[in-house]
Amino acid sequence: MKKSLDDRLHEEMNREQEIPDIVQNAFDRSYTKIRSKSKKETKKRWLKPISAAAACTVLASGMILSNDTAIAKLKAFLGFEDAGIELASQNGEVQYSGVTQSSQDITVTLENTFADAYRVGVQMEILPKNIDINDIYNVNIEYRMYDSAGKEIDSHVSDTKPLAPTVISASPYMNTLKENGQSMIVELLLESKEMAWPSLDNAQLVIETIHFYTEKKGIVTINGEWPFTLTPTKVVTQSFEAEKAVEGIQLQSATLTNGSMHISLMVDADLYEDENQFFEWALSNEKGESFYARGASVKLKDGKTVVNLVYPYSIWNKEKQISLNIKGYEKIKLISKE
Repeated sequence: MKKSLDDRLHEEMNREQEIPDIVQNAFDRSYTKIRSKSKKETKKRWLKPISAAAACTVLASGMILSNDTAIAKLKAFLGFEDAGIELASQNGEVQYSGVTQSSQDITVTLENTFADAYRVGVQMEILPKNIDINDIYNVNIEYRMYDSAGKEIDSHVSDTKPLAPTVISASPYMNTLKENGQSMIVELLLESKEMAWPSLDNAQLVIETIHFYTEKKGIVTINGEWPFTLTPTKVVTQSFEAEKAVEGIQLQSATLTNGSMHISLMVDADLYEDENQFFEWALSNEKGESFYARGASVKLKDGKTVVNLVYPYSIWNKEKQISLNIKGYEKIKLISKE
């Protein structure tokens, strides 16, 4: 029987010596899936269900482990089975924060953050004072994102709240993790499919509502304010173009960044209703590895379909001979513009 990633990590970590308890605890988490519904939009946006696979947690800067192998195994970030973010995190793209905010008897600690041109990931520990953690099976949060000037740039809030016009309309994906029945870890991945995020240096993520899904009390909603300032690592990008024209498809842009590959193209056909095919459009490299987008932003323009996708591919990948495979069309080979 094929062993899960979590099982293999447990075995290897248990063979190492002098590993602090906090390291071992990172592998004792059970993962559950939480479905997050994005706010209403005028465009059609397809969201692929997320997988809540096991992953390790990046530890605080300055913590010294006695084993280099243990350090390497703790570089994964976010439980989304995401090859792009995992490779980026292994190369130092995750920032430890450790900042804590309390409101309405709920304590939230921002543990780790990740950001590139198209995706933002945050990992938070949530400690409710008056709710039994063992009774909670899911957590959902409502948030607003502000740039350094205080302008709202993205939000995921209830329709009953005032909505400011924002340039970014990110797709939020969430994972809920329980740790030893004593704390909740919520991981949030924000994916901007249509355009790059503006600078997030000194941007603020403000959580304003937390929904706890419990077995005994149903949904318990807590309104408060938990603000966090983001200090992401430097965002790097590399642009690609099609090696040659492909009939029926116009590649508008292709950008590789820290942990993501953004593709925008126009297809000479109406694909608006055929949602399943976008999950089959594979990004592949010379090793024969295939990568798939979590979802797609789709809109019609003059009888043609504009499709924007974000693939889990990192600028840290050594394999740069990549191509886009779309059923019914010739393979689009991508070459660097540099």
